[in-house]
Amino acid sequence: MNDEYSGAVKEAAGRIRATIPADLVEKFSKTSGITPADFIPCTSAPCGEVCAVDGSNVTLLESGSMALAVVRAVQTTFDGMERVRRSVTPMTFALIGPEEENQDFPLLYADCFGQPPGKPLTNEDITRAAGILRDTLEYWVTETMANELGTGALLLRDGPLRVSHESHNPVLTRIALACRDREIGLAGISKRSAATWGGGHPLLPSVFGLAKAHGIKAPWWCRIDPAILDHAAFPQWQHGEMYVACLHHRSKGPLKIELPRGTTNAGGIMDRLAGCSADGRIPGYPYPLFDAHRTVALTEEIAAQLKGDLLGRLAEAGIDRQTYEILFGDYHDEFARY
Repeated sequence: MNDEYSGAVKEAAGRIRATIPADLVEKFSKTSGITPADFIPCTSAPCGEVCAVDGSNVTLLESGSMALAVVRAVQTTFDGMERVRRSVTPMTFALIGPEEENQDFPLLYADCFGQPPGKPLTNEDITRAAGILRDTLEYWVTETMANELGTGALLLRDGPLRVSHESHNPVLTRIALACRDREIGLAGISKRSAATWGGGHPLLPSVFGLAKAHGIKAPWWCRIDPAILDHAAFPQWQHGEMYVACLHHRSKGPLKIELPRGTTNAGGIMDRLAGCSADGRIPGYPYPLFDAHRTVALTEEIAAQLKGDLLGRLAEAGIDRQTYEILFGDYHDEFARY
């Protein structure tokens, strides 16, 4: 290991360490004002009816001018931790480019919601565009379930109660209103969070460390005052209030959980979430969401099958192998052979 490389690695590690200093918990305690009384214990409760919604996307082909993505979403519904219903949307293929605006987004949006989107989707960022297309299916499935679940059910979304595209904002508004009117507990659950405080310190390890310092035993939950955070992404499209929860005593760490503004039964929702987070494979993570992820994930094997099917259709359409390689070939695949 040469000195230049060793120094670069050391610098990178040091920059990460600076966001998580040795006195992180002490600093967070002073800045946040969170006391032991703010950590509310969970009492694991029967889950009742719980529906989890998740989505997945993968880019199959990419050239300098366009990309082809496939997206899908799933809902999986449990009653007393027994799966009673599960449905997956068909694979949806979307071309991202070569136009500036995505041509598939208005078609997909209209198919899902019966009207055109309020704002077009640009193709400038392929990853973001694919995520917005996936979100469109997720919100459609979520809204469908918000109108079909029984009174008192839980409806879980993998991710925040915040949209990343303006056209989804009225959809999430309708979802929140439907859940409120039908007394359905809506929650957005995230395994990771970009939330920081104090100029870049990560929130989740700070809250978790403070709970340990106070001797708080899991399961517990704590409401987060937004005033202590550095900033919020797309605050105008934020529909939830933030909580941090550790739902099992063997959990690897806490989750960020968002509940709709004005939620009055946060404790009851957290107790039910703890009740469905005792699966031995991933303790502390709601099993319905785990099941939804396993069902919807577009794995490498699935992507390879889709790509193979697509190559056959491209050949039938008259695109020869050389043209395909010029458009979508990846020299890195060739590099890896040598």
